[in-house]
Amino acid sequence: SLHLRPSPPMCASASCGMVMSRKSSRPRSGRAMPKAARAVALVLVVACLLCGQYADAAALVPVGESSSPAALPGGNQQQGEQRAQPKLGGPMEDLLHWAVEHSDPDKLKEVMQKYRDSNLTLKDVYGQEVLDALFYDEYEIVRGKISTIADFRNTSLSDEQLSDALAELEGFVEQIDNAGNLHKMGGLAPLVELALAVEDGARRSEEVRAQGLLVLGIAVQNNPSVQEDLFGLEGLQRLAGRLPHCGGGAALISLRQSEAMPSEGGAFCGKLLYTLSGLVKNNQTIQRAANHIGLFDWILRVGVPHSSLATAKKSMALLDTVLAQNPELPFLANVPAALQAEVATALLGHVRGLASLGAGDLDAAEKSLQLVARLLAVRPMLFSEGFRIELASAASGAKAGCETSFGVGDELCETLASLASQCDAILSARSVRDDEL
Repeated sequence: SLHLRPSPPMCASASCGMVMSRKSSRPRSGRAMPKAARAVALVLVVACLLCGQYADAAALVPVGESSSPAALPGGNQQQGEQRAQPKLGGPMEDLLHWAVEHSDPDKLKEVMQKYRDSNLTLKDVYGQEVLDALFYDEYEIVRGKISTIADFRNTSLSDEQLSDALAELEGFVEQIDNAGNLHKMGGLAPLVELALAVEDGARRSEEVRAQGLLVLGIAVQNNPSVQEDLFGLEGLQRLAGRLPHCGGGAALISLRQSEAMPSEGGAFCGKLLYTLSGLVKNNQTIQRAANHIGLFDWILRVGVPHSSLATAKKSMALLDTVLAQNPELPFLANVPAALQAEVATALLGHVRGLASLGAGDLDAAEKSLQLVARLLAVRPMLFSEGFRIELASAASGAKAGCETSFGVGDELCETLASLASQCDAILSARSVRDDEL
């Protein structure tokens, strides 16, 4: 029988010929290595390891060599069998047998002798690229990507290189524990700097800056430790300070801004709201700070009636969530009548599907009705007396349009009707005189 030496463990099958490294591998994120390739590589390494560990115990016989029963494990195999069939169990053993069946004994001996005679290393035989692909430290790779992002002011660094680094980091922070380590690894501050840099030569394309905000938003979503980390970096003030450049100009003086900076595009503004939403949700301390600097004033005045329907929908969803979690926030305490009228007009437009630029959609109608119900639950006397009739008409039209598209009884259509009914119940109750109660 042929015995494979356990040191160094190797296998000369058509599928493998590798030695395990001292490093352990983790699942890679991003683009560095496709998942299928990683899976195949791992299988091959396991096969090779098993070849080294179990060859002696199994006394494997190469294809093409005959054996007598006495030479086989147990001594009870039938004459003419080509190899032993150890029953060690499990798919790994099946993989071991497959590797041996497809091995070349002569090639195996040749490779073993080559290693002995030349004192070759893995790097000599397979090259550094193969080793890097199989054995790596994920955190070390991510630190390298963070270093690239932090160097965004370097003009020799292309937007494409930054985008690749951001894509790798995005995959990393999708895992909540990894996101929690982002600030400790020095990755949080460079993302903020990249997204908000305004100086000449440092301001990257809108796409790259929006991508940086996306990574921030993913990291901070439902992750209290990252919320605190970003808040501690004055992330709330700095991010909210860019909102006036998404519309509204200098209307909200409490939001710090650079007057000389041009307006931001829709891609950037959408990701900015996404990140701010993740930062303030589920944290009343940050919500109170956001109220103090005027974030919710901007959302009410500018975000809800915004010409970009995507921005308007994000604004409505954020206000609805924050008011559900913290209804005592004071930004609704003294809303001027003129602003109430502007907000009412915008909300009715979204219900009707008539945003200021182009047609709206049923998602906008649903978010608008949800926000109206929330606003009225917190401030029942908000909006004028005629708002009830206008809302009923708009909601009826939205339901009819929904049923035309999806059929009578569709769940979304019934949801629109239910939300409209909730709003109408509050609006009707406030018209009841005290002597009628």
